[in-house]
Amino acid sequence: MPHISVSLYPGRTEEAKAEMAKKLNQCLVDACGWRPEDISVSFAEFADHFVNEVTQKIASKELLMASDYIKE
Repeated sequence: MPHISVSLYPGRTEEAKAEMAKKLNQCLVDACGWRPEDISVSFAEFADHFVNEVTQKIASKELLMASDYIKE
């Protein structure tokens, strides 16, 4: 079913990432009615060239919410 992929700078603990994954999972459960066990979450850390790495992976048509770093 759905998979959430989070790209971020390194530095978060495994505990912090687990907490983020739990909250992202719950968000989809609440918003879409999916079962928690149907949702997967992964993290990709990019220390160098973060913006380039992320924008190469995401087509502009797929970007639903821009940030100060990743623009449409």
